[in-house]
Amino acid sequence: MVSFRFVDKQKGYLVAAFALLVAFIAPSIVFAAQVTQRSVALSSSSAGADAVQYTIKFTPDSAAAEIVLDFCASTSSPLIGAECDEPAGFSVSSAAASGFTKDGTNSDVNTFIADGTITADVENTIVLTGVNNPDAAGPLYARILTYADGGSAAYDSETPGTHIDDGGVAMSITPTIGVSGAVLESMTFCVAGGSTAFSENCTGVATAPTLKLGADVGGVIALDSNNVYTGTVQTQISTNAVNGAIISLKSSTLGCGGLVRAGAASNAAGCGIAPATDTSNITQGQAKFGVRTGTAAGAGSNYNGALQPYDADGAGAGVAFYSSSVYRMGYVSGDATGVTSTYGDPILDTNSAPVNNMGMPLTFGASAANNTAAGLYSADLSLIATGKF
Repeated sequence: MVSFRFVDKQKGYLVAAFALLVAFIAPSIVFAAQVTQRSVALSSSSAGADAVQYTIKFTPDSAAAEIVLDFCASTSSPLIGAECDEPAGFSVSSAAASGFTKDGTNSDVNTFIADGTITADVENTIVLTGVNNPDAAGPLYARILTYADGGSAAYDSETPGTHIDDGGVAMSITPTIGVSGAVLESMTFCVAGGSTAFSENCTGVATAPTLKLGADVGGVIALDSNNVYTGTVQTQISTNAVNGAIISLKSSTLGCGGLVRAGAASNAAGCGIAPATDTSNITQGQAKFGVRTGTAAGAGSNYNGALQPYDADGAGAGVAFYSSSVYRMGYVSGDATGVTSTYGDPILDTNSAPVNNMGMPLTFGASAANNTAAGLYSADLSLIATGKF
């Protein structure tokens, strides 16, 4: 939680707060003819969340006409042909996928069966909308199976029948800040407040990311126009994903991207502390809000890999929007991309490779203007780590 307060001459004040949440996606290994480059991205990893969007990407070896997506509880596994327990609270009963026709007869609460074109040797994307997350935090497994026309009707988790390609994926549902999961492929990603970095395997730091930005004015921590006030959170990631991981920053303030005043007619109308979207730094007296990266560092005796500002082309030659020298917030009007988009704005990556116990601080900064309206300002932020195996 990050808090800001601003005191004006009439002793009014404003407070803005945001929470950092973390999610990750970790695909799983399976046997037989496998779909490769498989991943699942969730628009929310929170336990009990409804109307969540799941984007499934995979590269099949052969063309197919039908697909089965079977979701299993933590008491099961991602292995094809093993028992698949229904996750409590999970449901794809109301789910739909653009470009695919759902088999309403053979689908059930945790199994989505559909007809559609599956193309061989290219990345296929299926976007499931209207998914309800499990009620409890913990691993969530998905099984991907492709079939010839008419082959999926008799699907059962323990007797899947004759299918073409298959593969498993592991995800984690959690309401907490630090999350981890390991099912052959693995990922651990965590966040904590303060200037002290994590020790090996996300240990040694237990401070919640609660930052109070501003100056002490009579016992009140308040933003003013005299400075740019800052606070830092620590991150650390480990994953054996062959193609690395990307960490995205997502904001709830649709139509703003900065900090929104409570009670305003709309986010746009209440966007009193704007996102720092240009290439110049925030200066005192500017009512802006942004984040800058720090210097990546390893923890423990066997750390390796890279953690860096997101590289747009993944080969070390892209132009990174976020940096260690400028406070920025990647907001784009219309919310189709940037921090207010469905999956947020990429802020860090592991240079398209596995990484072990690498961390980086993120420093948030804000200032107020003399005419910043008093009130309660807020933004809910999430850090979402996605691995590609």
